[in-house]
Amino acid sequence: MNKNKIQKSTIYIKKNQQGFTLLELLISSVLVILLITGTAQLTIHSLFVQKRADCDLRSAELASSKLEYLKSLPYESEELKGANYTEAITEENSLNTYQREWRIEDIAPNLKKIEIQCFAQSCPQKKPRIVLFLCRELGF
Repeated sequence: MNKNKIQKSTIYIKKNQQGFTLLELLISSVLVILLITGTAQLTIHSLFVQKRADCDLRSAELASSKLEYLKSLPYESEELKGANYTEAITEENSLNTYQREWRIEDIAPNLKKIEIQCFAQSCPQKKPRIVLFLCRELGF
């Protein structure tokens, strides 16, 4: 009788260790798919944010370089006459085209205001603006 009990328990153990059930496989597959989908969405979003940040940084650099150029000109220069200007910039190493706009106003006889905006045409909603006041008497 003792021997019969041992055989039954051995058979029971073997039946219990056959592998995963179909339900367990489905649940684990759904969990893996959800994890992969979440990771893919996060990666795509981070790439989009990085591209946008690169565009914003380049826009600020272009605006700043134009401002430095205008600041280096003499106060009486023809390029510092009051008007609105627009310039399209296409770079060789990138596919983006940037729009640079600047306006020069004579506020007073010895004071000019220069406003510069620059933005990527693919992201026109964010336009960084830099403002500079030039004074003839102070020399900057």
